[in-house]
Amino acid sequence: MEGPTLVFGAGWLGTQWARRLGATLRKTDIADAEAVRCELDAVAPTRVINAAGATGSPNVDALEGNPAKAYRSNVAGPIALATACRERGLHLTHLGSGCIYQGDAEGRGYAEEDPPNFAGSLYSRTKAMGEAALVDFDVLQLRVRMPLAAEPGPRNLLTKLLTFERVVSVPNSVTILEDFWPSAEALIERGATGIWNMVNDGVERHDELLALWRSLVDPDHAFEVVSPAELARDLVAERSNCILSTDKLKAAGLALPHVEESLPRLVKAYAANLGA
Repeated sequence: MEGPTLVFGAGWLGTQWARRLGATLRKTDIADAEAVRCELDAVAPTRVINAAGATGSPNVDALEGNPAKAYRSNVAGPIALATACRERGLHLTHLGSGCIYQGDAEGRGYAEEDPPNFAGSLYSRTKAMGEAALVDFDVLQLRVRMPLAAEPGPRNLLTKLLTFERVVSVPNSVTILEDFWPSAEALIERGATGIWNMVNDGVERHDELLALWRSLVDPDHAFEVVSPAELARDLVAERSNCILSTDKLKAAGLALPHVEESLPRLVKAYAANLGA
């Protein structure tokens, strides 16, 4: 990408993307409108990426009961940043979430224009509200889902699953970051706006991913498959399980590879990074 890029949000995704692009990375509270304006004027970027937001650590359960943080980070913050970028004529890319749906839309997968139908967690409710608000700012919104990458980390779906003794077998859309970066950057280069489902073709099931790990890396890895209802007994917030349509990405020539192609490659690269 030509010209300086400014990334807000020094979490897992923001840090990786800034490193990949050689971009300036800031931890600034994006709900602080004056601080945001100062950063934009100081860096004078040609592009801005927002990877800031509240998800809860180690998971969305931790965000329940803290609406002030959730709404500030996931609704007020993106609006403040979008306002400042619009004032300066800057293209803004916002990392959104596909966890605002439940189900598979009768087999077709939820398209970008489908209204959210999942409100089982504070995280999902605030992400849906933030997304709706940014539509009016002509922002590029990239929906990711349960991201995986070859680099281990606490936000990496594979890292999480390897620590779980019990998992469900439910089809879900996922985002493999090594596949995501090129398509996302192509959309930024085109100056694209609007909402885009940035997920790989096909679906992932947690038990199948762990079975793949067992077959390729660790034959002794053990886990138990349980029903979603059984797993929910140990959770505070409900979990989104959904499939997103990739038709819009395909029409743009930017579809992410099928999970059957990417997941074995990902598992091997992840194991190599662990030294396994």
